[in-house]
Amino acid sequence: MRRLALVLAVAVAAAAPAGSRAGEDEGVYLGPRFRWAEMPVLKRVLHDVVAIPANAPRWSAGEWAELALWSGAVGVLMFPLANPRDAQLDRWIHRELDPRLPTVWTDWMQPLLWSGIAAGGLGTWAWAVANGNERVAQGCSLMGEALAVSQIYHLTFKFALGRDGPWDGDQSGDIKGPANALRVYPAGTPSGHAATIFSLTTAGLSYFQPRGWVQALGYGAAGTLVAFHVIDHRHFLSDSLWGSAMGFYVGRWVVRHRASPLDDAGRAVRAPRAAIVPLAVPGGAGLALVVRN
Repeated sequence: MRRLALVLAVAVAAAAPAGSRAGEDEGVYLGPRFRWAEMPVLKRVLHDVVAIPANAPRWSAGEWAELALWSGAVGVLMFPLANPRDAQLDRWIHRELDPRLPTVWTDWMQPLLWSGIAAGGLGTWAWAVANGNERVAQGCSLMGEALAVSQIYHLTFKFALGRDGPWDGDQSGDIKGPANALRVYPAGTPSGHAATIFSLTTAGLSYFQPRGWVQALGYGAAGTLVAFHVIDHRHFLSDSLWGSAMGFYVGRWVVRHRASPLDDAGRAVRAPRAAIVPLAVPGGAGLALVVRN
C-alpha cells in the first residue's frame, strides 16, 4: 500500500504540466471571467486548485512527456523504499561535502529570506495599487496566487505521505503516513521551500518577461537556494525536485490562464459582459441588452 500511495502521489503531482494547449482557454474554470481583472485572488486560488487537475485530459503529448520526465526522476530517487537513492546521496553529502561547505540555511537566514520576500512583494503590490500601475499590481497578485496554490498542493501530499526527513528515524526517508507528518514537519515530501521559491520565481519571470540574462540569473538563484536545502540536509533531493517542479508548473499555469491582457495604456482589458435590463419607452416598457466592454 505504501508503494501504491507513493506511485500515485508522484504521478499526479510531481510536475503538473502547464495546462491546456496554447491558444485554448475553454475548460473547467478557464476563460476570461476567471482572470485577474474579473476575479479576486482568493477566489482564483480556489478555482485554480480544481482547474489544474480537472483540465489534465486536455494536456498535450509534450506536457504528458514532461510529467513522465519529472515523476520518473522523483521515483528513481525515492525507490527502493528500504534504502532510497536520495538517502544514499544524503549520506555521501554528510561524508564528502559537509567538511568543505558552509551551512546556508541557518536559523537566522530563513526568517531573513522569507520576511524580505514578503516585505518586497507586498510593498511592491501596495505601491502599484496606490499608483494605478495595473501591470505591476497584476504581476504581484499572480505571484501570490501561484504561491498559494503550490502550498495547498504541497501540504496535501506532504501530510498524506508523512515521509521522514534526513534527520528523522533511521535517515532512510521512510514513508509513514499522516500520523508522522506533523511530527517531522517541515521535513517531508514534497519540499515546501522549493515549491515556494520556484512558484514565485516562475510566475514573476513568466509574467514580466525580462531579458534572457535576468531569467537565467533568477532561475540560477532559485536553483542554488534549493540545492543548498539538500546539501544542508533540510530535505532529500527527491523532495526538493518534486517541490521545484510543482512550483514551476503552477507558476507557469497561473500566468498563462489567469493574467489579463493589457491595453496600450497598461490597463487590464476586461471581458465583455452582457445583461438584460428594464427599459422605459414612450407608452410602455421593454427590455434592453446592455454590453459592457
